[in-house]
Amino acid sequence: MSIIFKHTFVRFAIVGGVGFLIDLTCMALLSIWLPHFTARGIAFWVAASSNWWWNRTITFNKANRSDTDLKTATRQWMQFLGGSIVAFIPNWGCYLILISQSPATSDTILALLWPYIAMVPGILIGMMINYVFSRFWVFSPAKL
Repeated sequence: MSIIFKHTFVRFAIVGGVGFLIDLTCMALLSIWLPHFTARGIAFWVAASSNWWWNRTITFNKANRSDTDLKTATRQWMQFLGGSIVAFIPNWGCYLILISQSPATSDTILALLWPYIAMVPGILIGMMINYVFSRFWVFSPAKL
């Protein structure tokens, strides 16, 4: 089992799963007071910031051994958010396309869950893009 966790992509995906739960929870709570689109944008920012911290601490921790100063951490956070914004473009686009399509059913529960279900494909696309940015730019050992 520990051999599986040696791969940064597996740890990145686990962190992404936690980020998804944060994203979903924030969106659900914010959707009570805000439109879904606004709630989605704010929830994304909260989840991306959380993912940066977890990826810095768990996923790419070997790249950060000598990387403890606030300036470096802030730079990495800004780069991670920048990469996340780039990855968010197809994520958001996919969400907008799916949310504009009503589910072809009269099931009220599915209709209520649709804004949350529509998040999933975009998040998966965004995760792949984010991994590339994180692995080769934000947390690249070559930069240190």
